[in-house]
Amino acid sequence: MDVSSNAYQSTFIIPAEQHGNNEDRANKQNSWRKTKRPLYLSLSVAVHDDSQPDFDPERLYPLKKLPTSASGSDDSFSKSAYNSPSLFPNGLPKPPRKHPFAKDFEAPNWKLVLMHILLCLIAYPISQIFMVFARGKTLFWTRLLVGAGCGFIGFILGLSLLRLGRSIFEACTWATVIHLSRVTDGPGVKLKDLAVHTDDSTSSWSALRLLWDRHTYSGAARDVRRNYDRRPWTLYVLFFLVLIGTTASLPFILGRIVRIETYVRYQVESYTEVAIKGDVSDVDIARANSMTGAFESFIFTWTLSPFSTHGGLPPVVTFEHEGDTVYFSETILSQLLPGGSGFGTFDDNSTAASTDVNPTINSIKVSDPTAGVEPGSILRYPKWGIRIKCATVPDGDVNIVPRSLNGFTYLFTPRSVLRTLFDSFEMDFLAELNASVNMTDVLQLNDTAPPKLIIDDTVFGVAFYDNGVAHSLKSIPLNGMADGKGWITLESVLIRLNTSYAPEGKFPVLSESSVPDVNGTATHIGYDAAICLELYEPWVVEVYNSSVSVPSSLRIVEKAASISDMNTDRLTEKIDGPRLSDSNVKRQLNSTNLVGVYTSAHQNSVNQILKDNGRDSFYVPSPTIVSFSGGIGPLGYTQLSTELFAKARALADSSNVLPYFVGTGDSLARRYSDRVLSSAEIEHVLMAIALAVVLILGLTAALFVPKLPLGTPRRGFEIYSWLAAFYADELVSEKPTVGIGRKMDLDDIVDHVGNLKFKYVS
Repeated sequence: MDVSSNAYQSTFIIPAEQHGNNEDRANKQNSWRKTKRPLYLSLSVAVHDDSQPDFDPERLYPLKKLPTSASGSDDSFSKSAYNSPSLFPNGLPKPPRKHPFAKDFEAPNWKLVLMHILLCLIAYPISQIFMVFARGKTLFWTRLLVGAGCGFIGFILGLSLLRLGRSIFEACTWATVIHLSRVTDGPGVKLKDLAVHTDDSTSSWSALRLLWDRHTYSGAARDVRRNYDRRPWTLYVLFFLVLIGTTASLPFILGRIVRIETYVRYQVESYTEVAIKGDVSDVDIARANSMTGAFESFIFTWTLSPFSTHGGLPPVVTFEHEGDTVYFSETILSQLLPGGSGFGTFDDNSTAASTDVNPTINSIKVSDPTAGVEPGSILRYPKWGIRIKCATVPDGDVNIVPRSLNGFTYLFTPRSVLRTLFDSFEMDFLAELNASVNMTDVLQLNDTAPPKLIIDDTVFGVAFYDNGVAHSLKSIPLNGMADGKGWITLESVLIRLNTSYAPEGKFPVLSESSVPDVNGTATHIGYDAAICLELYEPWVVEVYNSSVSVPSSLRIVEKAASISDMNTDRLTEKIDGPRLSDSNVKRQLNSTNLVGVYTSAHQNSVNQILKDNGRDSFYVPSPTIVSFSGGIGPLGYTQLSTELFAKARALADSSNVLPYFVGTGDSLARRYSDRVLSSAEIEHVLMAIALAVVLILGLTAALFVPKLPLGTPRRGFEIYSWLAAFYADELVSEKPTVGIGRKMDLDDIVDHVGNLKFKYVS
């Protein structure tokens, strides 16, 4: 019998006195049993020639009943061996564990398997917890939290994979040692080569080195070992490399499965004070005052800009506030740029009859879109807005004189109409409107008032030339806002239209005499009129200033001429940085010194409307007149609508008046910078696939650890395996002794025994 082939020979100890013939051995056994002297020798020393004790190694495994001799006596050697305290002091060895793959694979470590399954199950909820904390943060913190969460999940799953796969690599290494130990010419493996594999059993370098060793050593080839081992050990090593690659890439893969998106959140909590072009300067006011003569002259019908550049004016913006519609002119980008301005400069570039308009005002400068979207900001500042309401003139046959003896058309405004308009704005009726109209200021030449007109109830009267123009406008400024809070104007519109061009028209008054049309046919002239109360007031608004597009108005903050904190129970505004101390920056809007600006801009709007006439005779329709009734086409006029006229007039004034209230004057604004936040969402399908792959790889690594060749028991790289390998003489060197001193340095030991070959004894 080859002593070295017995896996239990080095631990099997028998009494030292057990030498000689059978009778002597029996006597000495009895003596030993009585004295129980702890004198033992190893089996390799005690056993010689044919004196080996007769026992069955299978009896070393636990039995339900201890074996006895044929005579029933308990003095047999087998029972004494079982009771020997030096043979198995901690109990008999356990039998091999049974499992479904016991024929070709080692028994799995079910604790590690269950732990791996549990980690795969809790990976998703743990990652969701990190996603919850990552949402609503800046991009930096979202990426950090997502990276931390995915890194943590990948780390624990990777550790589990490596822990399960390590047994496969250890089995491949021991199998390689066994394969190389059976080579007839120079069997064994160098200690330094074996150390490379065992130094780090979870690294890809160790696995690649093992593949190289199996390729270079002839004993590992399948053709050489086909008689005793046909397992594909190279595939097992490659599978272990797949585990390592999966482990290393898990944090990256999980991080890519999470979708991170950024979004901009407006905030009105923290602000800085900035200066924008939101008012007119003294220079702008002086220019406007010098132009009022041209606008007050009936001869010119002058406008601030030519028709060719009218499309370059900013669009109109409307907001609802407490049941009223408020009209604004949109903020232009030039107001927000250094050195920019609004349209209210009243210089030659804005009023000359040419297309050479200031490019600083009309051009739109946007950032390079390839540079990426930058966060914008909300600007809060005061600007002028318009509210308007209109009412029809009652009793047209009394308050409208179609044609006087001297060729004038008169329109009178009853006090009751004005009271209704003031009440609609919840404003007090002005004291100046309690005075009755002075007819001498209204009637032309020797015209007389209509007999049915109640002069005491009439506030205003207007005379219009019988000039053939289909729509005529008259504005009367009131003094209700002389304290600098804006302007109140009384706007009158008179419609005179030849009935032949309005087949569906309805008029409260028709001319008494017939008037020939362009074809000489006798027709009548229809008359209609409306009175409007128009308010120019300061409003605090919010405008979004994007870095890649034009500014856009967001909402009305409040009706005020200056900015104030809008604190609530949940929000408290605070300034970020110092306050502006420049005295040239106006902190509130004031209309006290803007009479010339208002006159020029307001008349500019009126003249723009008047220019949309038909012929200057015959009272033919125009698109403007038809729009007042909501009709379509040249013959589509129906009836004057106060709502449509109010809207049309407000749009016209917002386009042609409000832009000129902003020139080169600096105005204070609050800038609320946007916060760029991020959201993190897991791609559920991809996450499920990734966790399923990790689960399958782990179960494969745990359940299919190949058994070592030649029935060799499982061995690893831990200290117990090395203790068994060397203490049980499983690994023997090519030299019986190796001279290693107790105080030799580790590097010296490597140099001294690195090339020493070890082989597995089977």
